[in-house]
Amino acid sequence: MRSALALILSAALLADETARAADSEVRGLWVVRTALVSPQDVDRVVDQASEGGFNALFVQVRGRGDAFYDSKLVARSVLLERQAAGFDPLARLIDRARARGLQVHGWVNVLLAAHLGQPLQRGHILLEHPEWLMVPRQVAVTVAPRSLPALVGRAARMDPDVEGYYLSPSAPGVREHLEAIVRELVRGYPLDGLHLDFIRYPNPDYDYSRHALEGFRRIRGSNELLGGPAADPAAWDQYRRDVLTTLADSLARAGRYERPGIIVSAAVVPDDGTATSTKYQAWPAWATRGILDALCPMVYTADSRIFRQQVERARAAAGQVPVWAGVGAYRLPLAGVVEKIRLAREAGASGVVVFSHESLQPADWRRLREAAFPVVAAAGRAPGLGTASATR
Repeated sequence: MRSALALILSAALLADETARAADSEVRGLWVVRTALVSPQDVDRVVDQASEGGFNALFVQVRGRGDAFYDSKLVARSVLLERQAAGFDPLARLIDRARARGLQVHGWVNVLLAAHLGQPLQRGHILLEHPEWLMVPRQVAVTVAPRSLPALVGRAARMDPDVEGYYLSPSAPGVREHLEAIVRELVRGYPLDGLHLDFIRYPNPDYDYSRHALEGFRRIRGSNELLGGPAADPAAWDQYRRDVLTTLADSLARAGRYERPGIIVSAAVVPDDGTATSTKYQAWPAWATRGILDALCPMVYTADSRIFRQQVERARAAAGQVPVWAGVGAYRLPLAGVVEKIRLAREAGASGVVVFSHESLQPADWRRLREAAFPVVAAAGRAPGLGTASATR
């Protein structure tokens, strides 16, 4: 009798702990723009996320300098050209997500602006401002701006770290352009969060654009242009970190101004040393300075030991800022996804964000909910952080 009672009490305590975790844990899903190209696709995303036990959608509304929302500043994505002009993927998704109690975070690729080897669509920012391109070291020469895309493209195709054309955060007008995009997006939609991605350099060979070199020369008080970085490499690295930190701070301020209470997060390189020294993404400072409300380290390794170590290290570097561990579902079977979610919890993460929606199969959603997300957080809440205003 006594042992049976103990079992009942143990089960009750476990259920209570699960409910508390669900009420405070972000259970996020990154949704890439190719999953939003029709009304039916949008509805399917929300339905599947709900079935899977997720409580937050990180929706890619800006992928390659295009818009998956109604914008007067950015060209509508060519991926939507077969749809009616009135189709607004983000508006439809928000309406359906609200009905299911899901948060929606607007996922913005900040500096990654275009594919390599594909023509730029009409109205693209790099057609209007080719001088805004981020430039690799081997193209660090004085050329006409119209020549830059071809030169940068040829160099980038030889570099596995480079995923496309990037905007230079040092170029005059770029920060203001990106701020305007954030303001328009956040003002126009009742988003719970603003999620910044590709707010980093591809590798140390970037940014040798004329604007960056001139900016560094002004700081050094030197006459050297091309020789400046080699003459003072430590200062050159710090210059690139500072430019990126200023951009992150500006975008966060713009989002919060337009929608007080919005949650500002960023997808970051998980190892803080690598992020700071080779991507110039000084996210520990972004956390301690209050630039970000949450960090999403992209811990995409399949190795469980490395995964746990990286989450623990990110937690230590983030200070008081919540860490939502990125889980690379595209590299894992479903059992591996479930295991990584468990390890993230054990390592002290405040939640997880799974990459991505398209990596999960139709049969996976219910199984994932049963194995990893048995209880869904309360509708309309932003776990652990409050929630943004639903109307404006």
